[in-house]
Amino acid sequence: MKNFLIADSENLHIIGLRHTLKKRVKTPNLKVVNSREELFKCLDKNNIDCLIIDPNNIFLFYDDDLKLIKINYPSCKIIILSYFKNKQTLDSFLKDNINGFISKDCEEQTIFDALYKIQNGERYLCPKTLNALMDVLVLPSEDSDQKLTIREFEILKQIAQGNNGKNIASDLFISIHTFRTHRKNIMKKTGRHTTSELILYALEKKIM
Repeated sequence: MKNFLIADSENLHIIGLRHTLKKRVKTPNLKVVNSREELFKCLDKNNIDCLIIDPNNIFLFYDDDLKLIKINYPSCKIIILSYFKNKQTLDSFLKDNINGFISKDCEEQTIFDALYKIQNGERYLCPKTLNALMDVLVLPSEDSDQKLTIREFEILKQIAQGNNGKNIASDLFISIHTFRTHRKNIMKKTGRHTTSELILYALEKKIM
């Protein structure tokens, strides 16, 4: 990939991304737009290999536009470079076969990794975004009022295995305070009040 289109309106991020791409790609062809109109004009007039876009920062950009780009410009790889806000932020990535999603506060190496994987036909979801996604995605449950997120399920499983809070927090790369917040939410959702009761609940549900 050599021809890149950056669609964003935050100048500092654009400057940083330009610098990063020049490290990874020898003499890249870089174009920048900040509105929907400019974006589609640029795609029409140029053979763009990769679109790096923050949909939240493009003037008059609609929810279905990424899908439209994917249909009309199938050879163009699309990377969303944005902040994770909620599950809806990732809807296009999950539904419209977008090639990559990277958090704007990621390390430079993450962008290098994404470009390498996407160029080789893989999709890429950065670790920070994946970690945040696990906190909001809900696992299916027979009891609609007891649905646990993937993160809560992970923590409950480790509690049931006898791991203490400090070790669980370290293993999941979260703070002990975050662990306690998750444990409190798990207790509320399951109607249990102690660690022993949580372990019994996990045994009953075969969460081990």
